[in-house]
Amino acid sequence: MEKNKITQCMKPHGEEGIQTIKNMNQNHKEISDFAFENIAIGENDSILDIGCGGGVNIEKFLKLTQSKVYGLDYSQISVNESIKQNKEAINQGRCKIIYANVADMPIEDESFDFVSAFETVYFWPDITETFKEVWRIVKKDGQFMIALGTDGNHPDDELWLSTVEGMHVYTKEQLESYLFNAGFSSVRSYKKENDYILVVIAKK
Repeated sequence: MEKNKITQCMKPHGEEGIQTIKNMNQNHKEISDFAFENIAIGENDSILDIGCGGGVNIEKFLKLTQSKVYGLDYSQISVNESIKQNKEAINQGRCKIIYANVADMPIEDESFDFVSAFETVYFWPDITETFKEVWRIVKKDGQFMIALGTDGNHPDDELWLSTVEGMHVYTKEQLESYLFNAGFSSVRSYKKENDYILVVIAKK
């Protein structure tokens, strides 16, 4: 049971995967709310949410811009749930959900003004190289935002690392270094007061 739970966290699948996504939508709400408090989205900004899960953040972005909002995930269950969550916008041609891996995205260079990653970089392979792939698809002067429930100092970090296969936890300083190494020109970070929630925003 625990092994299956670990797998679901990394890549939701099957019937249990649907419940996992619903749980994530609920459990990640505080992280999402804090992230949205610290970003500025232009009404014509094109947006991509990587690791879109159940699509609730896509729904939020659609209310902030008149441009396209895409989602990307390598879990087919997540893609399906995001499509259900944003069916109207998809039918209107404002939204598209892509089944793909962040390490090799089928997206043209400099396609998006704003790219987000909520609670997902823990599982990204070769973090600097993957950040370079994100840098590639961000427009000049565009932004890449990472939102996490831990700043690398959460008391449960060791428990998560010992039980969740393939998971990596990063500090603010590590993320900033990786982002600069990937080519981003500036990075700013926000930590929620009296909490471990961390938001890092890099500019190309």
